[in-house]
Amino acid sequence: MAPSISRRIVISLAVTTVLAAICEYGWLYLKARSTAASLRERTLLEQAKDISAFLVIDSNGNPDLTLPARLAEAYNNSASTYHYTVRDGRGTLIFTSGPSVSPLPVFKGHPHAMYHYDPDGSGPLQTFGAAVKATVGDRTFITQVEQTTAESQFLSASVMEEFLTDGGWLQFPFLAALLGVSVVVVKRSLRPLIRISSIAESIDPKKVGVRLPTANVPQEVSPLVKAINSALERLDNGLIHQREFNANAAHQLRTPLAVLTANIDAMPDQQTASKLRLDVELMSRIVSQLLLVARLDTDLAAGDQTVELNGLATEVAANLAPLAISSGKHLEVIHSPGDVLVRGTNHALSAALSNLIENAISHTSTGTKVTVRVTDAPAIEVIDTGQGIPVEAREKIFERFWKGDRQGHGAGLGLAIVSRIMTGAGGSISVADAPGGGAAFTLAFRTDSYFELATSNAR
Repeated sequence: MAPSISRRIVISLAVTTVLAAICEYGWLYLKARSTAASLRERTLLEQAKDISAFLVIDSNGNPDLTLPARLAEAYNNSASTYHYTVRDGRGTLIFTSGPSVSPLPVFKGHPHAMYHYDPDGSGPLQTFGAAVKATVGDRTFITQVEQTTAESQFLSASVMEEFLTDGGWLQFPFLAALLGVSVVVVKRSLRPLIRISSIAESIDPKKVGVRLPTANVPQEVSPLVKAINSALERLDNGLIHQREFNANAAHQLRTPLAVLTANIDAMPDQQTASKLRLDVELMSRIVSQLLLVARLDTDLAAGDQTVELNGLATEVAANLAPLAISSGKHLEVIHSPGDVLVRGTNHALSAALSNLIENAISHTSTGTKVTVRVTDAPAIEVIDTGQGIPVEAREKIFERFWKGDRQGHGAGLGLAIVSRIMTGAGGSISVADAPGGGAAFTLAFRTDSYFELATSNAR
């Protein structure tokens, strides 16, 4: 399963935020290093120019360098990291502050040059220097100023430390807050999609005309919602046409079947008429079941009702008692001690129980009984004394048009209709072996609706 949209967006935002923070601090670090190097070069160049400014030619034609006391002390101090030298145009050393400096750098056509080197190999020291050409009179002099330090990134580190100390650390909670706000915004933006998904999940054939809401839907999702609504419209129209066709076809077939039955009854050859009558009865049963299916689509869509199972069982058994008596069989109803209330549609549940009892009557032995028992599970059990249902066939008997030995002359629709009704009512149907032989069918209803109704009536 693909990850959720919100998870992908949050992960993308988190990665983007972290990368942005890395780039920001990386840029700040490089900028600090660049600024530190620029400041160092500028400082060394200015110092070299300042020293060159004090160069003069005395009356004897010799160069002279007299620095102010404070400036001289800054270079001559043994703890100072700065030192200088002054050379003539041929590179001969004329003046120096003490420690020796590097040879003259290459100027490459410029009046000044910057350089650095490592005076102690792999040691911690780094030396940075600036050389400036100056003309005094008609003579050229070169002033070099160098700084030797054990921390080449001292200034850069100082700048970064000051930045973090003075407020740069606020970037971290700011980025965390930004990510948190982004997550909240993403989740709020996806709420319409969650609401639409919930509505779409609840749509079924019983809810004809239900459409996904288009209000407050993001523009990017609106075309998809409209396309789904259009597809639902087409499906609803097709379902309505199918129901109308089933109902119309069944109604149209009833009249010819009635005429055919009347003609068969008038036939002089009653032996042949008896065989034809069985076929017509099968066709009439199929037509009745098709009408029932068409009506069930409407009944199941009409919504839930409160149905009392003891009364339902009594009513259905009373309607089918003549069929049982004419077949030489008995029909027994065992009530639950109290009212058993469930949610469902009275007509649909009556049809389901009728199909189940008719099936049991047709397959139980002559002279025996069919038992209808109501329990507070809540459930209705229909028990016969026939041959039972093989274990391997217990899943197939609820499929449409599946005919095993128990179906006999049936069309293979009865148990499929029962299963469909129970599914629509939120219940189920199952079959097992009866204690004394035969089959025991159980219509199990939703327990939540039963306890909810029972509690409501108790109040």
